[in-house]
Amino acid sequence: MNLSPDLAFLLEWSAVALNIGFTILIAIERRIGWLLGFVASAFGVLLYVAQDAWLMAALNAFYAGMGAYGWWSWGRASEDQRIITFGRRMHVLLVSIALVSTVVLFFLMQHFEVPGKYHGMESFITASAMVATWMMSKKALENWFYWTLGDLVAVLYNHWLGYEGYALLNGIYIALAVAGFISWSRKLKGQGQEQ
Repeated sequence: MNLSPDLAFLLEWSAVALNIGFTILIAIERRIGWLLGFVASAFGVLLYVAQDAWLMAALNAFYAGMGAYGWWSWGRASEDQRIITFGRRMHVLLVSIALVSTVVLFFLMQHFEVPGKYHGMESFITASAMVATWMMSKKALENWFYWTLGDLVAVLYNHWLGYEGYALLNGIYIALAVAGFISWSRKLKGQGQEQ
């Protein structure tokens, strides 16, 4: 699929703005953020398909689905809206899932000779982002750490693809992850004092 340079530019920078809005709104726990993420992800699918970055396109489709799930999940009135933390065992499980998924995705891309560049980076970004997105939908505090690790790799990946807007976005995500972690940590501490 070919996108005109003007359309690609418009989609990329629109997605950047929407994703920044998404992250800020999620960090301050505003449900509407999930809708911004949904639209930004739809733009991302188109952009990555145009680059033969199939895992990144699939990841953006996953983000769109998680946008709908996050909107639904955060809309329920229950204790589920409280920020939580995971124990060591859960993190061992999640890191293992991310690493095994990275290896499996990489070998599948190689085996089926999927066109595109940087399959290893794409596999890692995809696996870690899927875990982080799930954690965010559950309001797990540690999601911000998982995002940061994936975003560090994604800065370089998107720069190499020529998506400077997305590279910048991933750099901004790292700063926003710090802010999100601080905000959610304070909220978690406040939840403990409510009890």
